[in-house]
Amino acid sequence: MKIIVRQKASYKKYKNKTFQELMNHSLVLLNKEKGVSSRNFTRFLLDLGFNKAGHAGTLDPNTTGVLPILLNRGNKISSILSLSKKEYIATMIVHKDFTKDMIESTFKSFTGEIDQLVPKISAVKRQVRKRNIYSIKLISINNRLVKFKVLCQAGTYIRKLIHDMGESMGTGAHMIELERTKSGPFKLNECLSKDKFIKLFNKKNINCFRPLEDAVKDINKVWIDDGAIIPWSKGSPIYFKGILKFTSDIKLNSKIAVFNTSNELIGIGISKSNSDDFLNKDEGIAFRNYINLI
Repeated sequence: MKIIVRQKASYKKYKNKTFQELMNHSLVLLNKEKGVSSRNFTRFLLDLGFNKAGHAGTLDPNTTGVLPILLNRGNKISSILSLSKKEYIATMIVHKDFTKDMIESTFKSFTGEIDQLVPKISAVKRQVRKRNIYSIKLISINNRLVKFKVLCQAGTYIRKLIHDMGESMGTGAHMIELERTKSGPFKLNECLSKDKFIKLFNKKNINCFRPLEDAVKDINKVWIDDGAIIPWSKGSPIYFKGILKFTSDIKLNSKIAVFNTSNELIGIGISKSNSDDFLNKDEGIAFRNYINLI
């Protein structure tokens, strides 16, 4: 995303936080184990002294992979990560004989916007929802086992996607394995095992944490003047004159990450205009206060 400067300012170098500061204002990236719910998997963090530990995007007990966990005050932005794109590697078993062409044709037909009926076992109301499937790529075929990678909108049920693809082929299919390989900006190779995290934590090694700033890499950003910090901390909206610089793709009513001149994330705003107005307007509200991290 291109950064547009509205007015010049002096920026301070980002200051790395201490271990204690990160305990209150950070996130953890864990590789969730198989056979345990997301909630039970993260419960050990409370035993380590964290008041809040909220995971961003639930994984079923038998699903492994990327599980971002927001700690203490950082828990306020869990919804931002929960709504980010997800990537999975899935293995399905096809119930009847098929060809590679059938698989690839089906993957193509299920790429784009699809209708998905929420599964009966889901915790949310059962209804048809629109979901975007950005890509489906075949990895391997071994007899009736098909392994593939899918990049999709948050809230997509991969088990249901596989069931529907099986119905479309006329063969039937069901999921036997699922691993989340990406959640928003975070990849599987960045994640720690539970044991590795505990080992680093007990040594007070800051590498067991990730700063909250990493969680908003994929959304638009705005930097505000020092004089606007106190009003922001009290819940006030930010006016155009308080903007220093911003990214170029801000749209009306979209979520934007708000930074101070020390390049620290201080909250999330809801834009009341677009990037053109952020540059050219002098009067009026640019964005309202949605999440305050000060």
